[in-house]
Amino acid sequence: MKKLVAMISMSLMAASSSAMADVYLGGKLGQTWLNDSCRAGELCEDRDTSMGAFLGYNINEWLAVEAGYDMLGKFTGIGLTDDRVKAITLAPKFTLALSPSVGAYGKFGGAYVDYGDESDYSFLAAAGLEFNVSPNVSLRTEYQVLTDINNDQTRAEANTVSLGVSYRFGASAQPAQVVESRPVTVVEEVVVIEEVVDTRPVFVNKTYDFQRLDSSSFAFNSASLNQESKQQLTELVRFLNQYPQAKVVITGHTDSTGPAAYNQTLSEKRAKAVADALVEQGIQRSRITWRGEGETNPIASNSTAEGRELNRRVDITIPEFDYQVKQ
Repeated sequence: MKKLVAMISMSLMAASSSAMADVYLGGKLGQTWLNDSCRAGELCEDRDTSMGAFLGYNINEWLAVEAGYDMLGKFTGIGLTDDRVKAITLAPKFTLALSPSVGAYGKFGGAYVDYGDESDYSFLAAAGLEFNVSPNVSLRTEYQVLTDINNDQTRAEANTVSLGVSYRFGASAQPAQVVESRPVTVVEEVVVIEEVVDTRPVFVNKTYDFQRLDSSSFAFNSASLNQESKQQLTELVRFLNQYPQAKVVITGHTDSTGPAAYNQTLSEKRAKAVADALVEQGIQRSRITWRGEGETNPIASNSTAEGRELNRRVDITIPEFDYQVKQ
């Protein structure tokens, strides 16, 4: 009896194929209040509505650099007479994934603040939660503090709580295209003996193409598989339904950017996301094995952006199995 060996390899990339896929732009709206900006017995307005805009670049899945322009509001106090306070900020942003769609982040950097008639440099610290709504759009809630704002009369502190939304360029999920096709074929073998009816099984030729999905399969810093990429599994699901004796092995991989433990966890989550997508389309979970190998099994050099992009992938394998059709 002949054996059918089917191997299906997909690259489900996390980072974009172009630099713009790592750039994001956003805005925020909130409330700002000042500490140490009032004298007892004097007219003081130390709270107002604030708004701002920010521009960032994702260096990798847990580190970004972010610049912002904040209009903190109009205030009356020490050195302020119904004056607007504005700040230009710059800070690295560190993100810890809490789930496939939620991350906690912190920022620590500096700011240049216009405070009444004076300008001063300030320290910046912020903490928040970010929610991936789609591969492009994220929502965030944030607390930010600017400390040691000095206008020669007082050292004030500006506190802001805000809600924001950001858009990441170049991450739109487009239907993946088949970029490579290599048939795996079983040769039909029929033995004919003259004047004898052959009742042995006949082996049927079957072909299955390799597929590769592009980098929009997962949202940035997420193990959430988008709907368009789930639909690309349809051909694989049809194959597995046609041959119920076949099983599937799913292996997640990352590049070497960031902590090894984080990469291991992310590779496991992305492999499980593909497994869950197959279960959603009717494949029994008992037929699926998934695992993550983190950064331990690269297929290209991690010293270049192109190589790291190739290493961020999920491989799907169907081990060899027997099938037959009787005459």
